[in-house]
Amino acid sequence: MKNKPNSSVYISNLSYERDHKTVRDLCVKYGSVKFVKMILDPKTNNSKGMAFVEMGSIEEASKVIEALNGTEIDGRNVKANFAIPQKGEPRKFYLTPTKDAEKSIKPKTFNSTEKTVTKKKNFIKGQRNK
Repeated sequence: MKNKPNSSVYISNLSYERDHKTVRDLCVKYGSVKFVKMILDPKTNNSKGMAFVEMGSIEEASKVIEALNGTEIDGRNVKANFAIPQKGEPRKFYLTPTKDAEKSIKPKTFNSTEKTVTKKKNFIKGQRNK
């Protein structure tokens, strides 16, 4: 555990066939899962084998890391650690809401760079961003 403890866990080297539901199933054994963000390839929209899992507390996140780090899952040696706060452009991810929200909201794919691109285009055209 190199990174500063927080309730967000970064899991890498997952099988490309894993989706947000199967990653959620891996982690729910160790506590409450707030949401799962799957990192997707922007061109193909396929999984890149990485996920961010937001747990209910730092203790629950620690349990997930201890249980999954170095474990072989789907024939791959999975790595898990506390997530580092993001710098720069956000990546495309798949968001899974909490169980309560799942009844009213369906998971959606978000591309958080769309607003940034629009702002850059407006800036190039001479319009100021507000």
